[in-house]
Amino acid sequence: MDSLSESEIAEIARLQRDAGVQRLSCHFSWPEFCDERRCFHQDFVYDVAMFAAAHGFPWPDVIRTAVTAKCIFPQLDGLDIPQLLSLLRDALSECLPNLTPVHRHKFTRFLADTCARRRRLFQAVVGGATNMSIVQLHLEVQLPPTPYPLAQGTELHEWEQAPLTSTLRQKEEELRSLRDGPRVTLGDIPEDVQLDEEGVLELVHTAVRATEGQMLASLNQEASLLSDILHLKLQQAPLATGRLQNPVPSNTGHVSLHPDSLAKAKIQTAKTKTGGK
Repeated sequence: MDSLSESEIAEIARLQRDAGVQRLSCHFSWPEFCDERRCFHQDFVYDVAMFAAAHGFPWPDVIRTAVTAKCIFPQLDGLDIPQLLSLLRDALSECLPNLTPVHRHKFTRFLADTCARRRRLFQAVVGGATNMSIVQLHLEVQLPPTPYPLAQGTELHEWEQAPLTSTLRQKEEELRSLRDGPRVTLGDIPEDVQLDEEGVLELVHTAVRATEGQMLASLNQEASLLSDILHLKLQQAPLATGRLQNPVPSNTGHVSLHPDSLAKAKIQTAKTKTGGK
């Protein structure tokens, strides 16, 4: 790390990412990991150092942020959020005690956001998940059926009525089930309990009150279903009959009449010519 001078870190900051990561990594030893995790470690150090450089940190502080990041990364395994924040606070106090308040605020926020948002990813990497095999699943995509030609398609009024028809059938089925089923249910009467006349009367009164409530609820449900069915049928009527057609003007500008109306008009004209006889 002693070979990482201010001029060297400034030169690294001007390089493209891949070249910058490789050149910065040459100034450190990496005994923490000997597999693919070393690449993640080096990328993390580079990203932290370049954040400091991009935000105007003095070059000695940029170097210290790289050292801090290198120390932090291997410790990211198994930490919850409070432990993670405590780790970052201690690292900043130890490695970067002379940061200005503005730079300290920016750097603390960057590290906290980065490590907190990617905490599970970092934990998986540091914990060795990069060595795990990945099972790829092949999904079969079901495409919608090819639509029929227009001449073989569904009529417009049938297509418009389809949702209403489906809902209407459902409501009618519910009404049929309600009417065919029992309106009230009585609770089980214990057979091994001897009741006197007063107990029998009380049991009967209780059953009557229960059946009254059940009957009222059943009738209310039936009335609601009948109302829904009527409303759906009223909605279907305009779609089934189509729009009301207004008289169509002819080419001469006169209104075309119904055949019956045309016959009446001819009779009236004949009477006029004969003097009303």
